Amino acid sequence: HWFHEPLSGTFRSVTLPESLLFVSTLDGSLHAISKQTGDIKWTLREDPVIQVPNYLEEPGFLPDPNDGSLYVLGGKYKEGLMKLPFTIPELVQSSPCRSSDGMLYTGKKHDVWFVVDPETGEKQTSLTTSSSESICPNTPLLYIGRTEYMVTMFDTKIQELRWNATYNDYSAHPYDEKQSYKMAHLVSSGDGLVVTVDRESGDVLWTQNYGSPVVGVYLYYEESLRHAPHLSLAMETLRFLTFSSAKDQTEAHSTLKWSYQFVTEQMVLEGA
Repeated sequence: HWFHEPLSGTFRSVTLPESLLFVSTLDGSLHAISKQTGDIKWTLREDPVIQVPNYLEEPGFLPDPNDGSLYVLGGKYKEGLMKLPFTIPELVQSSPCRSSDGMLYTGKKHDVWFVVDPETGEKQTSLTTSSSESICPNTPLLYIGRTEYMVTMFDTKIQELRWNATYNDYSAHPYDEKQSYKMAHLVSSGDGLVVTVDRESGDVLWTQNYGSPVVGVYLYYEESLRHAPHLSLAMETLRFLTFSSAKDQTEAHSTLKWSYQFVTEQMVLEGA
């Protein structure tokens, strides 16, 4: 007879990165969440996605935390809010440069890799240009890249620092329709509400609130992060669709389903 001794130690289930989604919020958190429920498994806390001066003079610059694009408010001709033809990462890429109105731009880029246990979110180490540590993994590891872009504007006309900003972004491949991702995420631009729907039927799968506006949703695909489709809506709009004047939850979900399908149709028409 063969006798098997019991295995020593406790059994530890391994969370596969493919079973998770990653949600980046404005306050600098990266939540690893369940694809099925949206429940948070663990959280990495880093610097806020956008850091700008507290004051806003006119003309003032407003960065979009979703992609680092820039808007100007109160321009020369009082055009209102106007989108500029470049993003913070593009400014950093082309700096040092000078604009026709006498503005000097300087930029800096700082990259870091976080080596993370996908089960617990515990950082094993961080890898940068100035430091790297050897690691001896006993579990599969997750490599998450993050880039900090810093840009400064100096006005030569008044000989003063005009504006500066820092934008943080995770390294992720763009979404590819070939991935046939079956979910879409509607996110609130004013708070942390996320409503996840089935892309084909429009049925609501789950809703969660992450306490800070969501600026990026990622999935783990082919050993790296990939952007997942998400649509940013005004806080009041998303709350109205989800918790609205419906008599019951079924009717609320049916309203959202219809609205989501309408929004996607409009996006297709505009892209055509």
